[in-house]
Amino acid sequence: MLIRIKKMQFIVGCCMILQIVFSSIWIPFHFIAMLLSIIIILWQRKFCVLQIHYHYYILLLYIYRLFILMILTYPFFEMLYLIFTLYVGVILILLSMKTFL
Repeated sequence: MLIRIKKMQFIVGCCMILQIVFSSIWIPFHFIAMLLSIIIILWQRKFCVLQIHYHYYILLLYIYRLFILMILTYPFFEMLYLIFTLYVGVILILLSMKTFL
């Protein structure tokens, strides 16, 4: 089951990177990553997922995107969103490939 969760972490990281690359297309990559993160968080109690806090960061980034970026259109807030999305995506990809441990 750990292999499945590592694959899901890799997919979540790729979705976060794709959210940045294809931000002008209306494909909800961040929403897909959020749904997979919720599944990983729910499985965490049963299978002891490492680095679970990055999945909570994805949920917080999605809430930030929905509430802050829908209201405020300042470039600073959009840049913060892009930086944090890139950071979480790259870290999850590295953690899923076991190169970061």
